[in-house]
Amino acid sequence: MPRTRAAVLTFALLFAPALASAQPVDPIGDLLKSAPAGPSPPSDEDDEARGVDLDLPDAAPNTPSRPGPVSVPGQRVLVDDHKRTPEPPLTSAERGYESRIRAGFTAAENRQGSLEGRWLVRSQAGALYAFQLIDSGSGTLDGAWSDPRRPGALTGSGYIRSASRSTDRLSLSFEAPPHRGPVRLQLRAEPAGQWSGVLSEDGVEVSVRMQRD
Repeated sequence: MPRTRAAVLTFALLFAPALASAQPVDPIGDLLKSAPAGPSPPSDEDDEARGVDLDLPDAAPNTPSRPGPVSVPGQRVLVDDHKRTPEPPLTSAERGYESRIRAGFTAAENRQGSLEGRWLVRSQAGALYAFQLIDSGSGTLDGAWSDPRRPGALTGSGYIRSASRSTDRLSLSFEAPPHRGPVRLQLRAEPAGQWSGVLSEDGVEVSVRMQRD
């Protein structure tokens, strides 16, 4: 009896570590691990390399643009109707009225005198004054002046106080602070539509010429 127990104890001491380290058998897991991996799904690059047509949307065809709508009397014109006009053709009465307006404008221009417009007075030192004259053609002369030597100054421009003209003479007078007293311009007509004369500022006279600007 003691020998039998000794043999069992010896067997347990020798084979117990091997039995403890043995892992349970998983036949399904082993089968999955040993099975070869399946092929990956084909990509767009693979299909293109094999010449397979990809399911891509077709490009829009180049269709010629249609002509826009034309003007039709009596119909409304919407914002998107770029080639239509909101106004109907002029009636005979409207055409006559427009013609009279144009004729009146042309007649007013024809009545303007020779001094109508912008003029520049210069001395040998440079530009002194610029004038915008209004010549009605009936002897009345009016206008405004500006001093190009003082651009932007509050006192650098103003109205002409007095103006007189004869056949070949022109006289202008205006206040131009800080000059003491009025500035006077006495001119005589010359060929080619120019004027020459004397400009007086603070009692000092300077020879000047006036020509269109």
